[in-house]
Amino acid sequence: MKKRIGTILILVAVLFFLNAIFGRYIVLPGFLQMLESGRGDLASAAQNVEGWKIARYLLWSYSFKLGLLLLTVGAFLRTPMRPARFWLFAVAGLIYVGFAYMPLPIPISTVFGVAGGVMTLLMILIVLAWARERGQMPETLANASDFRMAGYFFFAMATYTICSLMGVRTFALQPEKMIRYGLQADAASFAFHLLIELVLGWLFTFIGSRKEKILEMARPPQFAEGTRHV
Repeated sequence: MKKRIGTILILVAVLFFLNAIFGRYIVLPGFLQMLESGRGDLASAAQNVEGWKIARYLLWSYSFKLGLLLLTVGAFLRTPMRPARFWLFAVAGLIYVGFAYMPLPIPISTVFGVAGGVMTLLMILIVLAWARERGQMPETLANASDFRMAGYFFFAMATYTICSLMGVRTFALQPEKMIRYGLQADAASFAFHLLIELVLGWLFTFIGSRKEKILEMARPPQFAEGTRHV
């Protein structure tokens, strides 16, 4: 029964993903028109829009996040995950999606600096841990970890590209500076670099996870017994 519910949630998630991808062609023109009528003031512009159009926009804006949540929850239901951990992840994910678009104060540059420093430290620890442990892995597992590390490498590159895109280089968070210095083309180029790095990151991570799965399936049953209930 749990697996059946999980399959249904995964199929619904796919519908949400399709809406997130293609729904923009229906929603975006009206949304831009609404912004135009309110001169950038979303709250005042929304007062002159029918309720169903606002609901349609909200459904589209949350489609990807809801789809990802339903996909993850559906996948959890298809595994022997313990109920306590399942509900912890499911509820935490739902709370995050609920607050995903909550307005936040504009952080000062120090906040970005501290966050960047924390992420850099975590990157260093991940690479050093992998270097230390790789020599102790079986060759097949080490091969899978190589691809996963390649994925992490491109995710790290994408992280820094976001920093350059948003801050000192193209000033995406300060569009008046971007226009003043004529950096619009550079910003588009950085966005393209970011896209490439994210695609490669997910590609290599996927390859690594599939190689680990193949290795897991090839193990004798007695070795996989202790990993069933996680």
